[in-house]
Amino acid sequence: MHANSASPLASGDGLYDAVVTGCGVVGLGAALVLASHGFRVSVVGRRPPQFQPNPAQRFDPRVFALSHRSQRILDRLRVWDNIPNDKVQPVLEMQIWGDSQGPDQGQLRFSASDTGVDSLTWIIEQSSLFDSLLAAVRYQPAIDWVDAPVEGLSRERDVWAVVSNLKTLRTRLLIAADGAQSLTRQQAGLDYELDDYCAEGVVATFEVEQHHHGSARQWFEGDSVLAMLPLPGPYVSMVWSQPLHESQRTKELAPQALAESVMAVSGGAVQALYGQLKPCGQTYAFPLRHGIAPVWFDQGVVLMGDAAHVVHPLAGQGLNLGLEDVAELAQLLTSRKRLLAVQRLGLADEQLWRAWERRRKAACAPVHFITDGLHNLFRLDLPGVATLRNKGMQLVNQLPMLKRWLSQQAMR
Repeated sequence: MHANSASPLASGDGLYDAVVTGCGVVGLGAALVLASHGFRVSVVGRRPPQFQPNPAQRFDPRVFALSHRSQRILDRLRVWDNIPNDKVQPVLEMQIWGDSQGPDQGQLRFSASDTGVDSLTWIIEQSSLFDSLLAAVRYQPAIDWVDAPVEGLSRERDVWAVVSNLKTLRTRLLIAADGAQSLTRQQAGLDYELDDYCAEGVVATFEVEQHHHGSARQWFEGDSVLAMLPLPGPYVSMVWSQPLHESQRTKELAPQALAESVMAVSGGAVQALYGQLKPCGQTYAFPLRHGIAPVWFDQGVVLMGDAAHVVHPLAGQGLNLGLEDVAELAQLLTSRKRLLAVQRLGLADEQLWRAWERRRKAACAPVHFITDGLHNLFRLDLPGVATLRNKGMQLVNQLPMLKRWLSQQAMR
């Protein structure tokens, strides 16, 4: 694939059917969907830094929990089977604990066998998923890739000009999939203010003494949430969401001190389940924010993934929502009647994107409401609130039909 390989459409107008800004999972997925339906696409964006495993850091520190719908869209794009098996860890069970101790502690448990599936979700490294998507893009002749950051946009009548330091591309449909701080969204006049939680997700990888058995575990500790996600072999990925005043201290801990701090969570419950933790590699952190763009489509610009919606990571749904944006587009284009209309009117057809926007906003809103609500609920420090939280978790855990519904919503 060549950065200068852009070729004009059959119509000879020099326009791409679509230009996607952002060379991430959602952007590459959207490009593959459009190309598979016969559209000519260009992706503009710098490739993320490539993770190289080494003896000290075997796994990419950034991992995703993929839902069933995300897995299906990757399978349809012929990406899923190209991800190495030793890079994918099925999750057979999820366990969640509240912020009390002893018999008053709330607990929820979801298992794949109770839900009637082989796995609840899959944990996969960011780099493995990206590499498989990029390989699929390279073998798709209808996609060109400009490996350079977007430097600016301009509007030329009904066409967008996307400027990079390598070339300028023109299109009537521009898909902004360039992340939570999207430059495309800003320059297209669709920017909005994200709510800052004043918190970070601290990420690290550990080798464990006692095997995880495919269990994903989560502890609420007041205004902090610790998640331990299973990886292939005797390894786990830690995502510890903490207020800034705590995350700053956690990031500065020496590796063994970090392991001891994690093992002490919930009165030593982490150590009881995993035994000793051996740090593998460095500690990283990313800011926690929340928000939904009020407008996702305007004048030929579409917001997808984190450019359109950002959620707290406590439910692991951020990437899944972005891939569902892609899946919804694929579903709409599968309708022959709609596809013929789009081919006649062009991909920037407002009817298509208004339908897509309505469906995606309706699907995203509950996830945003629940994750933001849970985050705020566990931040409350009022008399009796902790007891109510934990009693509520205990009650839900005793209602099989409600638990099954909740697990189905999480898996989607």
